[in-house]
Amino acid sequence: MPLDESIENQSYFKMKFWDKIKITAADTHCLNDLYVILLRKFGLSKNPAMPLNRKNCPPCNFNKLKNEYNQSPLSNEPDTFILLRIIGNDLPPRHFKGQSRTNLRFILEHETELKHCKKRFVVNRIVNPEEENKIIALLDDAKAPYAHIPFDRDEYVKLAWDDEGIPETYRSCTSGYKKLLSSEKLLIQMRRYRHKINYVMNNNGARNRALELGKSQAKWVLPWDGNCFLSEDGWDQIVSAVTSIPETPYVIVPMARIHDNRTLLDPHFTPDPSDEPQVIFRKDSTLRFNESYFYGRRPKVELLWRLGVPGVWNRWEKYPWDLPIPDYAGDAGAYQKAGWVARLSSGMNNLENNSAKRTRVRNRAVKNLIDSLDKQFA
Repeated sequence: MPLDESIENQSYFKMKFWDKIKITAADTHCLNDLYVILLRKFGLSKNPAMPLNRKNCPPCNFNKLKNEYNQSPLSNEPDTFILLRIIGNDLPPRHFKGQSRTNLRFILEHETELKHCKKRFVVNRIVNPEEENKIIALLDDAKAPYAHIPFDRDEYVKLAWDDEGIPETYRSCTSGYKKLLSSEKLLIQMRRYRHKINYVMNNNGARNRALELGKSQAKWVLPWDGNCFLSEDGWDQIVSAVTSIPETPYVIVPMARIHDNRTLLDPHFTPDPSDEPQVIFRKDSTLRFNESYFYGRRPKVELLWRLGVPGVWNRWEKYPWDLPIPDYAGDAGAYQKAGWVARLSSGMNNLENNSAKRTRVRNRAVKNLIDSLDKQFA
């Protein structure tokens, strides 16, 4: 059973030892993982996972925030919004092939106009030229404005492995590596692929590009994932909260994972938005996404940590090969929660209720994409 961020969302670490053994055998069919768990159980091998040991978030002085905002020229500006959705690569079998395009079509056909809000898209380094052309054609047909971040083969082939980020103890073929769970070995491979993942997926890079574009066009910027969908009810809740308490420079919007997009067509649909949230930035905010963090290993959570947003991510663990866990930012606590947003269907409902399996499949899909590109450009 993988000891990664998805498992940390569940009660795996509270299970009895033999229950872990049964789940591992059923889920992975991997004798190596059973062997590693037994070694750790009897003290013959050390679990490399460590607690985050984050201190409590420092308190935010909301009265000071309010006074500073009321004295700033920004307080005289109307509350305008710009939503920039970032459309990236499909990752089968984590997503069905054509997921991004299918969900884009659903958004263009069914999402209502959002009051006081411009809608824009960012087409982000899609490696399949045919799929990219189809997505751009959809946007052009709908007269939907977009920015384009192209995939450049020449830039990609220059990228090196991130071997330096992996302690020698856990590098491939060492005894330390051999004593890791299969999921932990995959995390090490992901760390080794970090620069290539950051280029191809461009997760936080595209978010920062969206932030830059949006801050010149509206007071509030939503640099969101491409599969986000806003209902009229969810949007009204967001606008009401932001206009009532505009002094907080960040707004945390809880997200609900949707299995069937058609449920969003019911105006009375009310989800349980318990998934990793999206973030709204006021245009004078100073925080950005950390572009060192890569897709598949907490790229948005790194910002949530700095902001002090509570969630399951504060109970996760870290590995020796993880990027450094950040301290709280000066803006920690300077946020409010508002409304909800839907994450449209990935088309793989068999994964949506199993976060552990979803994470394993996602990480393998990312690795497979990088391997296929390396083979293609060799």
